[in-house]
This record gives sequence, C-alpha cells and structure tokens, in this order.
Amino acid sequence: MNVLGGAFGAELAHVGNFPYREGEACAYVNSGRAALECILLSLPRRPARAFVPRFTCDTVLQPFVRLGIPVMRYEMQGNLFAEARPMLPASVDEHDLLLLTNYFGMTDPQHLRVLAREHPGPCVVDAATALFAPPVADVPCFYSLRKFAGVPDGGVAIAPFPLKLPEQEDCSAHAAVALWQRIEVGAIASLPDFDALEARLNTAPRRMSPLTRALLDSIDWEHIARRRCENYIALHDRLAPINRFSLPPTPPSAPFCYPLLSGIPGLRDELVDAHIALPLFWAEVIRDTRAESSSNYLSRALLPLPVDQRYTAEELCARMGKF
Repeated sequence: MNVLGGAFGAELAHVGNFPYREGEACAYVNSGRAALECILLSLPRRPARAFVPRFTCDTVLQPFVRLGIPVMRYEMQGNLFAEARPMLPASVDEHDLLLLTNYFGMTDPQHLRVLAREHPGPCVVDAATALFAPPVADVPCFYSLRKFAGVPDGGVAIAPFPLKLPEQEDCSAHAAVALWQRIEVGAIASLPDFDALEARLNTAPRRMSPLTRALLDSIDWEHIARRRCENYIALHDRLAPINRFSLPPTPPSAPFCYPLLSGIPGLRDELVDAHIALPLFWAEVIRDTRAESSSNYLSRALLPLPVDQRYTAEELCARMGKF
C-alpha cells in the first residue's frame, strides 16, 4: 500500500490514449524482442525453423537463439513497402515460422495479409518500427515503444491467442537517467547513457516497468501520430522527385521515419553535416551480406529522415537545405 503524503515524485499527466490495451492477448513487456519471445512461447506449436529477413536488426534473432529455434535468413524481391516477396526455399512447410516486417510503418498492410495467408506455417509481423500500424488480422505482431517516444523500456505483443507473460517485472528508474541526460546535456553527450540503456535489454524478457507504464499513460499518442504524419507529408512533397522509393503521398500509418533512397553521392554526409541524425539500418547487414544483395544495398543507401513529434514540418524542411 502506498503511503499517504510524503515526498513528491515526478508528476505526470494522465492522457491515456495509447492505442493498445493490455489484456489476455495483449502483453506489456520491456522490449520489442521480449514481445517476440512472449509470442514464440505462446504459439500453439513450437516452430521447427524461423525464416527471418536479412534486412533487419540482429536483435530480433535473440529470442530465437534463446529458445533454440534454428534461424534461416531470406532476401526480398520487389518494392520494399508494397510488393516485396520473401525468397524462400521450396522446402518451407507448415512447421516453419515466417517473420514478416512492417518497415517503418510504411508497408502495405494488405500485402502483409496476403503473404501471411500464402505461407503454410505460422507468421509473426515485426512491427518494431511500426507502432501505429494496427495488427494484421489473426497474425501475431510485436511493437517497440522506445523507437517512438522517450521511455526507458517497453514492448507490446499482440496475438490471436492468450499470451504467457514473463515472471519478473522490469525496474527501469536507474536506467531512465538517459532520458534526463538527453534533455540536460544533449544528444551526443548522452549517447553513453543510451548505449547502457540498450545493453540492459539484452537479458531475459520482463514485464514492462512501472515507470514506463506511468510514462505510457502520460504521453499524448494521438498527437505523436498526427505530427509524424504531417511531417512525412511535408518531406514527401519536397523530396518525392529525388526518391527512388515509390511512396504514397500519405503514409498508411504514422511512420517511424521518411525513408529516402536518392542515390545522390555524398547526400548522407551533407545531411549529417546539417546535424540530422541518420542511423544506419543496419550495420550488421552490410557486414554479413554480399555487396550485390538487395539488403546490403538498402542498408548502405537508405536515409531514414526523422519525422518525429519533436519537430514541425517547417523545421524539418528548413534543415533539408537545397533538397
């Protein structure tokens, strides 16, 4: 029982418009990878193998490794967001799990639905960078909160069956120093704290921490979704002529970024010099794949321009300079 009175803690607003409500088939855990593991442990039947796209972060492999499920990697062929098809061996059958990815909240949900229906075995949608994309009907999916808002931990698993929760609850107050450091000392000086925050999630899954639950309830997620869509539209209006991706004028869901594939030599360096953070998605893909592969090319050439709620469309467009 909480003590009545005493010292004040951080005072957080109560907004309560997070799009996914916790329940038997919606689990709040401490990371996206923990959410994936929660789904894998709750599947009606353990998969014999898991087919995972090459173009994805290696952290998604951790749950499969922890559970002893062999992982096979696949390349994709076609438009990344609308018609890309997994290049799978003929031996794939109903015992094999297929991991599909909603890239940056920009993948056509109807396309994911078709791919899931065509696969003979179970499917899971990796929506770690697609927080605002609703689940594909009857297909488990998982989300990551930290890619969309300032929280120290947080993942959500959603499935068409009951989910088994981790036994332990996370405690993230000590790790949340990274969030305060970002405010007080800036992005670059706070990087070591964020590296430590990331490293602490490479452990057994836990339930979402009380601190993140409180923060989750205090964030205006509808504002976040609206601002991200507005920023995407503004950047697309400006950059569509140089973008090799064929993107819709409005995003299918509030996006993680504006994915730019320009082919303009030196553009990444110019944008970085303009103090625009452009993470590499993903360095390990470049390291582990052939230079001529589609995933290697995407990792090298993709420029994930920020569209997040901290900035207005005017601020983002001004930072683009001549482009």
